[in-house]
Amino acid sequence: MTKKLNIAFIWHFHQPVYQEKFTEDFVMPWVRLHATKDYLDMVLRCEDHKKIKLNFNISATLLSSIQRYNDGTSDLHFKLLITKDNKLTEMDKHFILQYFFDVNYSTMILQRGYYSELYNKRYSREDISINDFTEQEFFDIIANYTLCWIDKRFYSVYPELQSLSEKQKNYTYDDRVKIYEIQADIMSKIIPTYKKFQDKGQIEISTSPFYHPIIPLLLDINETNYAYSENLPHKNPLLVQDAKEQTIRALDYFEEVFGKRPKGIWLPEHCISNKSVDMLNELGVKWTVTDEGILANTLGREFARDFEGNLEAPFDLCVHYGFNSRNNNLNVVFADSFFANLVGFGYGNYNGKVAANDFYEKIKTVQSKLQFSPKEDHILTIAMDGENCWESYQNDGDEFLDTLYSLIENDETLETVLLSEFIEKAKPEKLDSVASGSWINRNFDLWIGEPTKNLAWIYLDKTRNDFEAASKKMIKSAGNEAELKEINKKIEKAKEEIFISEGSDWLWWYGEPNESSNDHLFDFLFRAHLKNAYEYLGIPSPKHLDVPLASIIGKPIRQPRRHITPVIDGVYNPDTNSWLDAGYIFLPDSPTFSSKKTIKGIYYGNDDDNIYLKFEINKNNLSNTVYFIKNQVFIYFKPENQDIVNPVRVASRTDNLYPVLENQFGYELRFSFNEHEIIPPQLLKASYGGMWQLQLIRKVSYAYKDTIEIALSFDDLGVYKKGDRVEFCIITASNGNINEVYPQDVFLSLTR
Repeated sequence: MTKKLNIAFIWHFHQPVYQEKFTEDFVMPWVRLHATKDYLDMVLRCEDHKKIKLNFNISATLLSSIQRYNDGTSDLHFKLLITKDNKLTEMDKHFILQYFFDVNYSTMILQRGYYSELYNKRYSREDISINDFTEQEFFDIIANYTLCWIDKRFYSVYPELQSLSEKQKNYTYDDRVKIYEIQADIMSKIIPTYKKFQDKGQIEISTSPFYHPIIPLLLDINETNYAYSENLPHKNPLLVQDAKEQTIRALDYFEEVFGKRPKGIWLPEHCISNKSVDMLNELGVKWTVTDEGILANTLGREFARDFEGNLEAPFDLCVHYGFNSRNNNLNVVFADSFFANLVGFGYGNYNGKVAANDFYEKIKTVQSKLQFSPKEDHILTIAMDGENCWESYQNDGDEFLDTLYSLIENDETLETVLLSEFIEKAKPEKLDSVASGSWINRNFDLWIGEPTKNLAWIYLDKTRNDFEAASKKMIKSAGNEAELKEINKKIEKAKEEIFISEGSDWLWWYGEPNESSNDHLFDFLFRAHLKNAYEYLGIPSPKHLDVPLASIIGKPIRQPRRHITPVIDGVYNPDTNSWLDAGYIFLPDSPTFSSKKTIKGIYYGNDDDNIYLKFEINKNNLSNTVYFIKNQVFIYFKPENQDIVNPVRVASRTDNLYPVLENQFGYELRFSFNEHEIIPPQLLKASYGGMWQLQLIRKVSYAYKDTIEIALSFDDLGVYKKGDRVEFCIITASNGNINEVYPQDVFLSLTR
């Protein structure tokens, strides 16, 4: 007789707060768009597969955003959908061309013929203008974009949706209002539908701490060691309080909305530590889920897989765990990341039925190996993102999910389970402790340990401390109960803003390696919520919150103090430091960048005749290859009175252009190096037609031993008069592709 295998599907939904203030509209539309494409559709599959049981994790901040939409809050994209004819402004049109093609090309744009034509027109040439589109085309772009995000399941629910989808062009104002009303109606059904299936016992709903903070780092910012730990604040007891309060708020909120207190907490980004385990246990949480890599670190051994990805020995991963401490009643399940990665990153371009059958066979392979286990109850935990992955699937993953669920519910040896039910009936294995880390690289490097991320922690820590001091002072100043009541309202609003700022999403996008076309917006929202806290407290916000964090990294930590005339010998000698009065840029290495930085510091300065540059080299990160293309440096100069200027020639890896590179330059100095040698610097001058002309350098000296040092004459840059200024920036590159730009948004500047 085949031993039954329990399967726990846990679908995770999360979006951050896309509002600058709760009284204002959302600045990004992702909550609404995923609501009409994924959130309701995913749970309605329980109607189609009545023997399937599913677990859903919904972050509290996402649920509260859905409720705000239901209460009438909108977003800019949504408002443009119902803009009346002849009312689009020039700014609206620019916005539409920039943001209303931000969807998967093959599965969404290409499936709609006329929308695809508009897409091709939009990107047909670089100098495309809003004047190249008619107003009707702008409205057709908006309508098609919105329809792309409505799951086809709803065509049978809203008969007019089918005809609206097939129309593809010439959408009227009434058409667009109808699309708007359908989306709003879908959103209104999400919460009641989840409650219905919860009450039927077919789904279990868990949540995450309210604004999705990285709990282990709030509990102890020094939970682990980081490759770059400069300037991090110390452990803050106030943030420890916040970790607990954010979790309690989420549990209370879900109990209020769904009538049942969640038994499970999905710690954001599967970030876990012993302190977070203790906190969840203290709050009465029954289970949490994290990644298999954490279990591997905890047990001190890796989970071996064959060439197809199947676990060779799935026994330790396919059980749940408790803790040996008598006072700890928390259970932990460890998700098999291979299955989650197949859904999230592997199957998108496959035929849905083929992918589902492959997935099913891999489940059966796990089951066959567990037949030899002495333990009766095994559970395969498949915990994954339930929203973003479906954009790469045809028809939003319908065929894949329907086929997979059918295969499982028709197999009597497989049973999908609610986690709480399984934990109540099965005996756990025991652990003494758990390793710290997340689902990504088993560490916290995506949220800390990088210069920009660390700066965000400093800002957060300062604001939290300022809040504590100001709120105590405000309470003390209250003259009566009525004043105290109003003060407490302001304090609660300020605290809410700090809680939002503790969310993982802001830290995720800061610094390396993650990058999106909306990094500037995430940075703006992070700083806006910190500033909101000061506003509610009635005190001015610090000036540093007005400056984008990304623009601070790479700026000089020291400006030139006075003229310097160093000896150019490439030798590091702290006893005779002729660079002591130079400007200095510190370039910390990032633990998350795929190729470590080879330059760790840049000195710069000048005297009456020359510009001097010194590059500190991290030789541990250098290859001893004879090739030089991995370590390239380009210095772009912009003399004050240069007539002919050209854009930089180094290629960007992404569409995001550093602000300083939007300028054009008169001279390019370039050199390459490896562990032992340097290719002599070359100077090129901007010429007509975007060309660069190689120049004879009349007065240059350079050396490379411990460091790379260069002296370049002002004369060679066409800066002849005393008092004339030259601006410049420095680019590090590999194979002609930009790695780093210093600084990113302002020039370095020297005056002859």
